[in-house]
Amino acid sequence: MTPRYWNMWWTLTMAAAELTLLVVVLEALGILQDVGLALGVAGVLLTIVFGLTASTRSSLTGFRGGIVPRLDRIITLLEERLPPTTT
Repeated sequence: MTPRYWNMWWTLTMAAAELTLLVVVLEALGILQDVGLALGVAGVLLTIVFGLTASTRSSLTGFRGGIVPRLDRIITLLEERLPPTTT
């Protein structure tokens, strides 16, 4: 079982960034030639997309942990203090 704080998207971000760096090195050495440019651009785009997804997931986890219990408490207080509705 994975730890609760582990975010798969951060792992994908780091893997995409590392592969992009590898492509840049291979392109600089002349091994990939024209394909290296396309792979480098694709790697940068994947790193950006994975990074944005990872940061959004991390933010939502913190939001759920901090805000949702407070909202539940507000609902409970309102239900206790307001008269029951007669609909």
